[in-house]
Amino acid sequence: MEEIWGSDWAEFKPERWLERDEGGKWRFVGRDPYSYPAFQAGPRICLGKEMAFLQMKTVVAGVLNRFKVVPAVEDGFEPKFLGYLTSKMQGGFPVRIEERGELNLD
Repeated sequence: MEEIWGSDWAEFKPERWLERDEGGKWRFVGRDPYSYPAFQAGPRICLGKEMAFLQMKTVVAGVLNRFKVVPAVEDGFEPKFLGYLTSKMQGGFPVRIEERGELNLD
């Protein structure tokens, strides 16, 4: 939604959700819960939201430490957002999983 994310909404910019603290380390900056409807907001917020985020972070950290996720789409691919009970992309988002050369323990 260009109204929320700006004219560069289609660009991958993780800094939208990050900012540096005084020590120079990145930290997550939460957005207005009404901007992203997957977990709802207000009095109807999903009770499992915090557990879902914790599980997601654990799995992503383990997977990305050993593998790279590379998009497997053709140039000009335009994903279409489908807002259902859970958010998804029409037709999914095809990716290739490539093993990293060496284990990254940083």
